[in-house]
Amino acid sequence: MAKSEKQKQKLFRILEILMRETDEENGISMNGIISRLDEYGIRAERKSIYDDFLTLEEMGYPVLKIQGKPPTYTLESRVFDLPELKMLVDAVQVSKFITGKKSREIIAKLQRFAGRKSYELSRQVYVEDKARTENNVTLYTIDEIHRAINEGKRLTFKYFDYNSKKEVVFRHGGKRYDTTPLTLMWNDENYYLVAYDEEENIVKNFRVDKIKEARMSANTRSQSEKVQSFNPSDYSKKIFAMYGGREELVTIEFADSLAGVVIDRFGSDHTFIKTDFGFKVSLRVMVSPTFFAWILGFGDKVRILSPDGVCDELLATLKKTIALYDK
Repeated sequence: MAKSEKQKQKLFRILEILMRETDEENGISMNGIISRLDEYGIRAERKSIYDDFLTLEEMGYPVLKIQGKPPTYTLESRVFDLPELKMLVDAVQVSKFITGKKSREIIAKLQRFAGRKSYELSRQVYVEDKARTENNVTLYTIDEIHRAINEGKRLTFKYFDYNSKKEVVFRHGGKRYDTTPLTLMWNDENYYLVAYDEEENIVKNFRVDKIKEARMSANTRSQSEKVQSFNPSDYSKKIFAMYGGREELVTIEFADSLAGVVIDRFGSDHTFIKTDFGFKVSLRVMVSPTFFAWILGFGDKVRILSPDGVCDELLATLKKTIALYDK
């Protein structure tokens, strides 16, 4: 590369040096900057570098002078603070929907923002032994979903499960789903696409790491009433473990000790009515096996009062389960 071409890199290289080799406590001297630039084949004088500092400030990267002998220079503010970077690295490391290889690649990129303390991002977060996704295109699927949502388009894709032979089996007979994507939700360490299926006129949940060949369609999103009225916050409170079901207004009685659990799960805007048992509250939920599992997880500290159909359904579920163990 010609010297004139390398000179065009000077401003970027100065920013890179300040980002990678300094932090809020430790700067780099002017001679150090000149020496680093020389390693890139870029000749620079002090005055031109001071001018570059002014340009960086105009670009939103003010340079801070740390008094000393000699004085040193660092960035006054950074894109990410170190605690923020640590939090992002932790999130990447524990995410099942990111492959191990992609996880390492992302963390290496995040380390570029940490300056001289990048070594602190190499710490290992303890993660229980669990399977990561083997679908290496999950991140690109997420990007395609966001693109479809932002542009008001439909999304088509194939969706799969595994059989007992650990083979991929496509649902829908291998036919592509044609949906209106509504939102992405994080639940139980997995990403889910919540989308409206016009063919069945229902809102469905799809594990993102089980989506293949996601493509934004040229067709605009559905104008169904279910799409227009969809509220992600309300939906997340009604559904359990992202398992679909019919929506019901259910009255449930809880022991006093579970008040915090109810508030954490459904929010604090519901009326608690005092009872001899504890308190009762009416909640809109998606009735499903996972909802019943949530109820049964509290043992004798909770019971469904109404409607009768939901109570009967829970009893029928219990009888089927008991029958599996009836000798």
